[in-house]
Amino acid sequence: MKHFFIALLCITASCTKKVSPITAATKTPTDTLTYSTANTLTITGDFDGDGKQDILNQLLADSTGRPIDKVRDHETWEETVNYYSKQGYYTAVVINHKPADILTFSNSQGLYCLINVGDLNNDKRDEIALVPDSMDFSRHNYCHIYSFCPSGWKDVFSFSVHEDAFDYMGDTLPVFTNIPQALEYRNSEWYFYDYLDMQYKTEEDVGKMLPLIVAPCN
Repeated sequence: MKHFFIALLCITASCTKKVSPITAATKTPTDTLTYSTANTLTITGDFDGDGKQDILNQLLADSTGRPIDKVRDHETWEETVNYYSKQGYYTAVVINHKPADILTFSNSQGLYCLINVGDLNNDKRDEIALVPDSMDFSRHNYCHIYSFCPSGWKDVFSFSVHEDAFDYMGDTLPVFTNIPQALEYRNSEWYFYDYLDMQYKTEEDVGKMLPLIVAPCN
């Protein structure tokens, strides 16, 4: 993804030539199009296990790998879905701004959440939890737990979630540090609830959240 690498360098360094984002200033007198800021998220942690703090950035990119700052607004969700498909937009998660270590999600307009859940499998690497904001017509989704293994990012666990967990009031998009009633931190431990498939050992445990346990890299 050479284009993506060049674009990331322009973000993190002082480039003499910058790509101008799409803004309202590009409108013609008869143009009624409006644009919104693309969704971005950033978290820190030791994701590669080297004992040093890493930076994890989530951003939106186009089909050439160029980061997208602004996205066009549409009146209906169907128009938005078609627009993203035609533009080839996808979500990218990059560690330490290295294009060789990109985690990508097609057909999504960002992530509902990007959470550092700590070292769940005792391999000296912090795992992450994320839910793609998929460009589809379903409210059913999945929370994925990723670990940055020696071979790259690996999905070590996933469970079903309902997107109403991310509904909010007001105009400001919140930054989710947990997923209400689906992924919560209690008594120094993460617990999860699978929206569609929960397995319990006893009848007393039915309906309860269970400890989040994930496998190590292999």
